[in-house]
Amino acid sequence: MPEEEQALPSEIRGVLIQLHGEQLLLPNAAVAEVIDYREPQLVEQAPGWLLGTTDWRQRNLAMVRLEKLLGHSDLPTSQRQRIVVCHTLGEGAYRPFVGIVAIAIPRLVRVREEILQAQSVKPGDGALVQARLVIDGQDALVPDLSELERQVSEVA
Repeated sequence: MPEEEQALPSEIRGVLIQLHGEQLLLPNAAVAEVIDYREPQLVEQAPGWLLGTTDWRQRNLAMVRLEKLLGHSDLPTSQRQRIVVCHTLGEGAYRPFVGIVAIAIPRLVRVREEILQAQSVKPGDGALVQARLVIDGQDALVPDLSELERQVSEVA
């Protein structure tokens, strides 16, 4: 009896993470937890995008302002800031988790093909941006979490 082909899911669950001037789209499975913002411990000679580290579940979690890595500057803080703890997805990653600072509580979305539209990656995006999309009329980017882990590991 031939094996039946596995049907692709008609939708996946995602998380929209609001940054200053950007919005991230990640699969729900890439997000380990969303925690309240806490002041980081500074890392000596770290670039401006690496805010420092904080303790999370007895791990040293690097806190990143992804907007600064993407070239934005002078970012105000928000009372609703959160740290989105993400799996870095790299095999044998030195840092299996990284904290991305969001300006608001992330929201869950159902990602379906009919509400997605691909966009061109911007010239300044570099290796950190895997894709740019429009989801239900909103611009979003899909970050390369393995590349983010690589960049954090180089400086932290």
